[in-house]
Amino acid sequence: MTTTILPEQLKAWETTGYVKLPGFLTPTETENLRQWVEEISEWPASDNQWMHHFEQTPFGVKPARTEYILGYHTGIRQLLTEGKIIESAGQLMGEPATLYKEKINYKYPGGGGYAPHQDAPAYEFIKNHITCSIAIDAATPENGCLFFAPGLHQQGLLHLDEHGCIEPHFALSLDWEPVLMQPGDALFFSSYAPHKSPPNKTEQPRRTLYLTYNAAAEGDLREDYYADKRRSLAEVGQTSDEKLKISKIGHFDGKPAEQS
Repeated sequence: MTTTILPEQLKAWETTGYVKLPGFLTPTETENLRQWVEEISEWPASDNQWMHHFEQTPFGVKPARTEYILGYHTGIRQLLTEGKIIESAGQLMGEPATLYKEKINYKYPGGGGYAPHQDAPAYEFIKNHITCSIAIDAATPENGCLFFAPGLHQQGLLHLDEHGCIEPHFALSLDWEPVLMQPGDALFFSSYAPHKSPPNKTEQPRRTLYLTYNAAAEGDLREDYYADKRRSLAEVGQTSDEKLKISKIGHFDGKPAEQS
């Protein structure tokens, strides 16, 4: 069944650069996804399969992110590549979509936040792209939900600093709006939409599935993206003295895991 983006939702998308679709997944789909994410979080570390990233929290070392999971979980693969998620991404882009990358951000209690940024600088291989986030846990300002500066997605890349993030002084001048979500809600946003998220100051995780799609006309570049990312992280090292590097831009504020 084809998912239809309602006219008012399409207008919100065009105006703000993002749109929330409440109850996008059914309760059964949401529960399945929660179970799958718990399974994946327990996978052992791997050098050449899925990619786990760990951070130091006040409660010990915890997973910060897992990505490149498509080939190792049938349920996740079907959810991401068949049906309403990819169809909705295509509707919003105005042409058929294909999956570019997938990740789970866990944001356990004490988990780090993300500095103001746009996703586009990290996606060098594609031009027309869109991200969908699916809430596994409720997302609130207290546990680190996304905040957006609406209406700036059509201005291209904004004032970027040396880390590929939005320059802090400029970020302070923007009006940021939180997007609260319940499990099963979907949030589609432009890769040019400025967003950020604070650390998790609660006692519960804020797990979210993030999926990026590109226009199918640009090709299936997922393997190229991940091969390039693995090379990049290996070359520069995944950590600095204070920040954990989990992307080609330096937006993550989590701390590297302390070595025992």
